[in-house]
Amino acid sequence: MIQEHLPIITGRSTYIDDINPKNAVFLQVIRSPIARGRVLKVSKPERALLTLTWEDVKAYMPVVGDAALLKQSRIARMPVLADGRVNFVGQPVMAVITEDRYSLEDLAEEAQVEYEEMRAIVDVEEAINAEPIHEGLDSNVSVDQILSGGDLSLKEKADVVVSRKIKQSRVVSNPMETKGCVCWWNNNALNVYVSTQAPFRVKNDLREVLGIPPERINVYSAPNVGGGFGNKSGGYPEYVLGALASLKLGRPVKWVETRSEFLVNAQSLGRGEVSDVRLYAKKDGTILGMEGTIIANIGAYDYGINYNTPMFVARLANGPYKLKFAKMRAMSVFTNTPPMGFYRGAGRPEAALIHETLVEDLAEELGMDPVEIRRKNLVDDSGYVTPLGNKLDPAGYREVLDKAEKYYRKAKEVYKGDNIGVSIVAFTEIVRVSPGESARAVVRQGKVVFYVGGLGPHGQAYSTVFRKVASETLGISEDKVEVITGTTEGVKEGIGSFGSRGGSVGSSAVIAAALELSKRVDVRHLEKYEGVEVEVFYKTDDIFAPGAHVAVVEVDKETGFAKVLDYYAVEDVGRALSLEEVEGQVIGGVLQGASQVIMEAMRYDERGIPLCSSIADCGVPTAVESVRRIENEIVEFPSGLLSKSRGVGESGTTGALPAVFIAFERATRRKFHELPVLPEEVAGKN
Repeated sequence: MIQEHLPIITGRSTYIDDINPKNAVFLQVIRSPIARGRVLKVSKPERALLTLTWEDVKAYMPVVGDAALLKQSRIARMPVLADGRVNFVGQPVMAVITEDRYSLEDLAEEAQVEYEEMRAIVDVEEAINAEPIHEGLDSNVSVDQILSGGDLSLKEKADVVVSRKIKQSRVVSNPMETKGCVCWWNNNALNVYVSTQAPFRVKNDLREVLGIPPERINVYSAPNVGGGFGNKSGGYPEYVLGALASLKLGRPVKWVETRSEFLVNAQSLGRGEVSDVRLYAKKDGTILGMEGTIIANIGAYDYGINYNTPMFVARLANGPYKLKFAKMRAMSVFTNTPPMGFYRGAGRPEAALIHETLVEDLAEELGMDPVEIRRKNLVDDSGYVTPLGNKLDPAGYREVLDKAEKYYRKAKEVYKGDNIGVSIVAFTEIVRVSPGESARAVVRQGKVVFYVGGLGPHGQAYSTVFRKVASETLGISEDKVEVITGTTEGVKEGIGSFGSRGGSVGSSAVIAAALELSKRVDVRHLEKYEGVEVEVFYKTDDIFAPGAHVAVVEVDKETGFAKVLDYYAVEDVGRALSLEEVEGQVIGGVLQGASQVIMEAMRYDERGIPLCSSIADCGVPTAVESVRRIENEIVEFPSGLLSKSRGVGESGTTGALPAVFIAFERATRRKFHELPVLPEEVAGKN
């Protein structure tokens, strides 16, 4: 067992709700019960210590990224509190603060808000041509971009064209722990304890919204973050409200999200794309290119970088194949649902589903073996530049497929029956290590303390891994190395833990800092160098991590229920920094990818009211529904990073989504065009 996990599994770890400063007060958010409408009247509760409405805040959440793209797009930023209109169920309208946490619900009931309900636009395809949900905009299409590259004339030389339209439901990220924060002002500085993957992202969002100089904001991740899956990457309205309330009251303010709030909150949900793509090829199976449209349901507002989702998916839809051209229309569309967030994979699984279903359809159309058609078009291990500009760095693209093929052939022999399907898929996940990460090394009391504060761990054993690589680099024992993560103190800047980046780029930053420190001290006599320190920002470009997965799915054709009987995952991890952690990350990711195919979804009625009020309603699997067996094999093709590692946090989900989907199709001998595949749809047509 990894030692740093011991406090977690023995119940002695500290989560955000375990942080209870003296004299703290508590925040409750009053949320919209309707998906679209006007706020007519707000009545504040009399017993509240403080009540905040739009008139007290008058601020919007940040939209960050490409300034040129934002300038040419229709942008609607989310207000911290409703600015006279609401656009999704769960949108914050009012905030109340009280002394007693257990009186919050009663106090919330005293708050009265009158609405004029308007017709909600829920379906993303309908929204494209529907009346705009935002005043001042002439369309619900926020971003509309054409991405193209390569020799587009080759389309005319294709012998065969296959196409596939797939609509993915929204999926709730549902970490074990919901979001929460404790904010208080002290010595003219804002201190924020928060359950986060990325302390500097929280800091930057608060700085932008509140207009506070960055040196006056300190963000600390809770000692343990109970899962993130993407939704704990940045700032939220509740963090802003906690900061404002603390400033006004001069006391610490605490907010911990309920599970019911999480299900309807901004950025709690990911996926939700509609893809309609064609693949062009020759008779011998040579793939020429692809063309199509990616539509992303970004929800009610542009928020963070959610508007960029369809472009990200479009660029990744090439997969690990040597396409010669691509032309994709990418559209971000407003609906009266919560603003899209990022759920494990955040575009990678969606792209893998697109390219793998198309390659599978092509193999069937040509009567080719599914392994051979993939091998024929797979990039070489030396890398490739895709038509849309992704630079696939040298990696074990072919080795992972060769190893997975052995599992696939064996599974085809072992598992028989007209209700069983066996699939094989290939993919390469982008590891978002750019622009790099910071690390600072300080000699203190005969030890070397490493600050890697930009990374907020949420289950990846960073301290253990960073201590290991620091020890190796410096040539000292691990007990002389201390690691501090998850705080904006200690380093000047940081990026965060998301996009499968933390272990790989964090380790590289630690190695870079260790190498720099070794130029200034004699590590055999650390006691002589008290206080000597170095700080580095390790810069790098993104890299890729290939994988190939095999899934075995059994479908009960009478009930329509599916079981994933067996699963094989082959991953190129570069260098395995921790075999135990690699295995855990892959298994967890596979479970999430599989459940999106067979059960998980957040659904809404025609008024935009969510039809899921609990984790169970969302379709999160129990041990009964989960994958029966997962076997993991690794390939170690070193990356160009100092750590030699490649990220693995999202690979399980990226491979499992297409692998389970295609195996499901093989088991039923049918093609599906929407996820999840509901049992009644299968049973009703057999």
